[in-house]
Amino acid sequence: MFAALFASCSKSKAQSLKKQYKNDTSYFMALSALDKGDQKSAITFFKQSRAKSNPKIARLSAIELSKIGNVIERTKACDYICKNYDDAEAVYAACKVFFEQGEYSRIISLTDRFKFNGLTDDLAELRFLSMIKKDDSRLQDDIFEWIFCKPYGKTQNKIWNAFVEFKGIAEDEPKIQLLIFRNLVYKKNYIAACEESSKLKELYSVLDRPLDYQIISDLGKARLYGTEDFKTDAKKFEALARTLDGQNAFCAYFYAARLYDRAGRYQDLTQNNFKKALDVIEEGDKFDNCLWYLLNMQLRTSTGDIIQTLKKYAGRISNPSYFDDFFDNLSVLLLSHAQWQDFYDVWKIIDSCASEETACKFAYLSGRILEEGYGDTRGQPKTKEAVAAFTRVLSGNCDIYYKVCALERMNIVDKTYVTDILLSGGTSVDNETDRDACTLLSGYAAFGFPQKIYSQWLSDRKVLDLETCIQASKFLNQCGAFSNDYRVQSLRIANRTRNSWAGKIPYELLELTYPRFYYQFIEEACKENNLQEQVLYALIRSESFFDASISSKAGAQGLTQLMNGTAGDEARKLKLGDDYDVLDPKTNINMGSHYLASLIERTPDNSVLLAMLAYNAGLTNVRKWKNANSLPMDFYIETLPFPETRGYGRKMVGAAAMYGFLYYNITPAQTVRDLLYLR
Repeated sequence: MFAALFASCSKSKAQSLKKQYKNDTSYFMALSALDKGDQKSAITFFKQSRAKSNPKIARLSAIELSKIGNVIERTKACDYICKNYDDAEAVYAACKVFFEQGEYSRIISLTDRFKFNGLTDDLAELRFLSMIKKDDSRLQDDIFEWIFCKPYGKTQNKIWNAFVEFKGIAEDEPKIQLLIFRNLVYKKNYIAACEESSKLKELYSVLDRPLDYQIISDLGKARLYGTEDFKTDAKKFEALARTLDGQNAFCAYFYAARLYDRAGRYQDLTQNNFKKALDVIEEGDKFDNCLWYLLNMQLRTSTGDIIQTLKKYAGRISNPSYFDDFFDNLSVLLLSHAQWQDFYDVWKIIDSCASEETACKFAYLSGRILEEGYGDTRGQPKTKEAVAAFTRVLSGNCDIYYKVCALERMNIVDKTYVTDILLSGGTSVDNETDRDACTLLSGYAAFGFPQKIYSQWLSDRKVLDLETCIQASKFLNQCGAFSNDYRVQSLRIANRTRNSWAGKIPYELLELTYPRFYYQFIEEACKENNLQEQVLYALIRSESFFDASISSKAGAQGLTQLMNGTAGDEARKLKLGDDYDVLDPKTNINMGSHYLASLIERTPDNSVLLAMLAYNAGLTNVRKWKNANSLPMDFYIETLPFPETRGYGRKMVGAAAMYGFLYYNITPAQTVRDLLYLR
């Protein structure tokens, strides 16, 4: 790709790129040489880049040199890495080569510098396999300490199996017995793990070692899934917790709560132990996980308890998005049971500590609750409070669905005003930008390496500026002419950038987030089936993200995600014969659009929204849900029993509103009114 694009550039364009990227140009020239199979030139350019490029690109060049050339050249490249870099990724690149060459002692020496919790899984694997090869005297103790400093996963299991194959199992070794226990829990052999757990107290006594957090956690899992006397085990964990402190006490209280919950009929004890766990741990992942369990348990008991828990603990949440699924379920519960006041009160509690997605959702629906005459605003005028709720949505960085719905409720139709709101992304923050990372990604686009862009963007996205993300997305969008994969990658970059960026964004990013791929096919299909183009674009974007080759686990295929049975029915109706290709974009779009049009005809009042929902959940379900629900359509979407269908409905309305606004001169307010029948 690079060679073709760069060769086709004018001499002045090539000189312009060299002038812009200066010493970094050598790296991209090296990649071009590799594409042509010219390793000799690639080595020369990588060496130039290693010496003169910016630090990020120089490091990449050093790593690339360890992969090409003869044994002597690769070894020299690894020597350079070891002398100049000490991060785990760079050291791993060198150790891979040393492992191939049988230099096990050198690998052990190089990895000695890393603390056990600083070893990446890849680097740890090379270290311990090398120690096995050398029968290093520290092998058993080092494996033990490494496995005990983190959760037990695939790499730990692989190293354990290699160790057992090499050394066998010494039944009388306490450390080995603890490793056996951890391995049993990892393999979900909980009954055997419970049997082994009876030895734990004695083993720790022999080792004269305090209980490890990971062992308490594994013991909790073993008891939770390997025994049935949950109450007795819960009491034991509760008693254990009182002898511990910090994260160990947290872990014991946490599993006491979960065991009481499994036992049933012990709601107070369950809640008390969850709260004790929360009270002894600092904010972070463990706190969030425990609070999530407590709140989900309370979904089965009392919304009053939920509100009290949120009042006490919500302000300590570290990762707000971790709770989005809980708040989605809470929203369904409260709306379905007409608990309007509780819904409004939850919004007031969580507005500053939930994710923007959740906060704006609760704000919009609270505004609608007040509009419908429900709820008590604690003395504030309802109309004023409803406007404040919708304004909160319009100023937030949230799902486009709630933003376009708020535009409709505020009756904002002026194109300039609407554009300004849609280009806002919440409160602007000072993002820490890595200029070298920006140079690397923009260089991949400028020099024509689309295959490098998406993976690099995923790695560096948190330190890239907005301009670089847009450049990457735009370039991949253009490369979609060569491969559909680049279209999908372009959309993913644009969409995630749009959703995560705080502050003003360019109009161009909206167009990249809502592209019109397959325009000709979609235009023809809409004319044939009397569909609005923005609706079909919304369907394809929501179903497949414009990935023409995608197949779901359920068997749905192509741009419009047709099941085999539906595709067969549509092929017969469209007289396509038996030799059709459901993954062909034109064929798939024709089938999907015809099927959507038929669903519209079979819904009450030819409802496009109900047809959209039926496309996802089936017409029978949608009819049943609608007959049992007299709420306005925006509430109806929020109370659907399938989480996937709720999300699908929101995505469809939001995307249709955006396509209508960007390309068909239809205000978001009008699209929302047409689809949700709001007046």
